[in-house]
Amino acid sequence: MINFLKYATLTLAGWVTLSVQAQDSLTGWKWQDVPGENVELYIGNDTITENAVPITDVSPWWEAFGYPALDSLVRKAISNNVDLKIARARVEQARANKRIALAEMFPSIRFEPSFVRQEFSANRPNPFGGQLGRATLNTYELPLTLSYELDVFGKNINNVEANTLISEASEEDRKNTLLSVTAEIARNYFLLLQLDAENDLLQHTEKTRKDNLEITSTRYEAGLVSQIDVLRAKTELSSVQVQLKNNRQLRTEIELTLATLAGEDASTFHLPHGKVSYLPPSVAFMEKDSLALSRPDLKAAKLLLESSDKKVSSQWKELLPSFYLNGSYGYLSGNTDNLIEDNGRTWLAGISASLPIFEGGRKRSEIKLRRSELQEAKENYNRLTLESYRQVENAYARLQWVHRQLLSQQQFVVAARDAATLTSERYRKGLVNYIDVVDAERQVLEAERLSVQLFGQELTGRVTLIQSLGLFPDKLE
Repeated sequence: MINFLKYATLTLAGWVTLSVQAQDSLTGWKWQDVPGENVELYIGNDTITENAVPITDVSPWWEAFGYPALDSLVRKAISNNVDLKIARARVEQARANKRIALAEMFPSIRFEPSFVRQEFSANRPNPFGGQLGRATLNTYELPLTLSYELDVFGKNINNVEANTLISEASEEDRKNTLLSVTAEIARNYFLLLQLDAENDLLQHTEKTRKDNLEITSTRYEAGLVSQIDVLRAKTELSSVQVQLKNNRQLRTEIELTLATLAGEDASTFHLPHGKVSYLPPSVAFMEKDSLALSRPDLKAAKLLLESSDKKVSSQWKELLPSFYLNGSYGYLSGNTDNLIEDNGRTWLAGISASLPIFEGGRKRSEIKLRRSELQEAKENYNRLTLESYRQVENAYARLQWVHRQLLSQQQFVVAARDAATLTSERYRKGLVNYIDVVDAERQVLEAERLSVQLFGQELTGRVTLIQSLGLFPDKLE
């Protein structure tokens, strides 16, 4: 069966250079992407031929691979994955903190009604001398109070800016979680496809080994071969059956992993047998300096770095005086009968200032804390930048070698199949021993399984490259 691939290309456009105060890129990539080639690949029992016509303008990268089952798994994960739900909750928390910080920019107006009944002691001080009697006093008050901090030096503005940056960083963290989840789903799904292709291959080999055992048994009964040939045929059949059972166990484990990633109940989750149909899409080359604009984890780290800088500025301003406007307006009376009257009106207005003089070094320590947090954020950004370079280089390099091995492996597959066919014919004519047939069939199985495994590695390698480049559709959820 020959399947034709539309060679997909994920195009990257609109990248601009980001100037940062931390780690910068001064060189290009050591490795380049695998070039597109018109080749014929023998993957298991199928032959896949690449079509060089590219598919462009594909937004969700997983759709470029051409597997509807993968698309369905990703859609389920977007709706049900627990890690994504946690990431969305963290976004809401960050947005709430931003709104809390923004509230400091507005005056606080409160309605604070009160009733106080107080009894005075007969022994209270009396400036006029003599004994006083006990007295009871009722106080009814209906005030509106206002308090407002004048942000003279921009302390509150810095705090709002810092929380806004944290909110934006939480959104980038959510995107990074989504990218990680979708990439993990794709890698596991392609491992599942690889195992399905290997199982097809092993089932075909199992049928062939059963036929060989039947032929060998017939020849043994006719006195043409020794019993050792029959025992070898049984051994080879058992070996394939053991490998087949092991692969089925691995498939079950991967299927359960996909159930968790998709947010489904593992007890009822099932994926039907899949078939390798397409070669992986090509990923357009990205300039090294564009990485900071594409990877959500780098963007989040950059935003947190800027937020830490705003916090340091805000903390320094804690050493400066703070100014407050205070006021109230309402009614005050000793009884309820004349509370709401013109004579019962009362108001207050004033301005106050607060300047820290001595607090045991707390303010200075808080500044040191913020500055150390800024340094940590800067080094964390540098670390992530260097790690992202390593991941991209590693993904490019791995694809280079896997792709070359896969192309070379095709010659091994063809030669092994031809040798096995010729050896089998010669055995039926009595020209070679059964051990020669066993060796030839082992080489075929080894060559075909290795071809399937290398193809699976190229599929998962493409996913790893996409994740390391941070390719993420902006309009997805």
